[in-house]
Amino acid sequence: MQDSFTPDETDLRLVHALQAAPRATWHEVGRSLGIDPVTAARRWQVLADAGLARVTAYPEVRMWAKDHCNAFIEVDIEPTSRAHAVEVLSRIPQVVSISIISSGRDLFLTLLTPDLATLSHVVLHRLHGLPGLRRTRTHTVTTVYGEGNHWRLGALEPRRRATPGGSTGSRAVWKPHHREVLRALDDGRRPAAEIAARTGRSGSTVRRWLNEMVHGRLLSLRCEVAQPITGWPIAATFWARVPPDELDRTATALTELPEVRLCAAVTGADNLVMTLWLRSLGDVQRLEAELARRLPALTLTDRAVTLRAVKRMGCLLDEAGRITDVVPVDPWATP
Repeated sequence: MQDSFTPDETDLRLVHALQAAPRATWHEVGRSLGIDPVTAARRWQVLADAGLARVTAYPEVRMWAKDHCNAFIEVDIEPTSRAHAVEVLSRIPQVVSISIISSGRDLFLTLLTPDLATLSHVVLHRLHGLPGLRRTRTHTVTTVYGEGNHWRLGALEPRRRATPGGSTGSRAVWKPHHREVLRALDDGRRPAAEIAARTGRSGSTVRRWLNEMVHGRLLSLRCEVAQPITGWPIAATFWARVPPDELDRTATALTELPEVRLCAAVTGADNLVMTLWLRSLGDVQRLEAELARRLPALTLTDRAVTLRAVKRMGCLLDEAGRITDVVPVDPWATP
C-alpha cells in the first residue's frame, strides 16, 4: 500500500467516472475523461494499490429489503473486548459494514441475510457469543429509500456526470448461478473471463448472468473510495421518528440531500435511520437545523459520530480509512 500517494484532480475525476459506471471499459473511461485508456487503467491501479478506491459488489439493498432481510445492529461491549469483537465480526460475510461510533453505543453493524432465521442465528450465536458483550439492539429494515451506490464524489463537470438511477429492466429473482457470480466478485471490476475461470462457466455465460443481475436489480456495483480524500471526512448516523403517513415523503426528501449516504425505514420507536458524510463536525448542527426547517414531520431522536469505520460493504479499512482487504458479501454463507 502506497502510504505517501496523494490523488490529483484527474484521479478524483476517474473515481467519479467509475462511480457512475463501475464496470466501464478503460476506453470508455478514457474517452469520458479525455485521457488515454492506458493512462486511465494505470491511474486506477495506483489508486487501488494505495487502498484509496475499489469497486465492490453486493445485493441491491433496496430490492433485497423487499424480499429478504436487512438489519442494523447496535452492539455494546466491554472496551477491552472491542478489538477482538471487531476482528471476529469483520470476517462474517453477512456483516457488510462495521463502525465504531459515539453517543452511548460501541459498534454499529449493517447485516444482509436471506431471511429472519439466518439473522437470528447470527445475532444469537455469533454476536451473543462474543466475550465482553453487554447487549445488542437489532433494527430490521422495512424500506431502503437511498444508499451509497448513488453517492457521487462531485469531481466531474456537470456535463460529464452520469445520472444515477436504477435499471429499467424487469426485476429478477436470485438463483444459485447468480450467487456463484456474486461470490466471485470480490473485485467488482473482475473481468468476465476471470469469473468464468473461478466458476467453471464460459465467459459468454458469465456475461449474460452479470447482465441479468444488473438489469434485474439484483446486483449493486459501487466504486468505494477512502473517505479522507473525498472532502467529506466526517461520518455520522442520525435516528429519527416520522409519523407513518409522512414517512415516504420525508425519507424521499432526505435522499436528495448531498450529505445523505443511506436512508432506511426500520422497526422500533425510531423508525428512520440515515447515515451521512459531512465536511466538518459543525455540519452536524447545521444539518439538524436545516432538517428542522425543511422537514417539520421529522423529529431527530439521536445522533452519533463515527470514530472509525472498520468495514464498508465488504471492504476492510485501516485507521486512515484506506482499503486493506475485502470480505466478499455473501448473505447465504454458513453463519
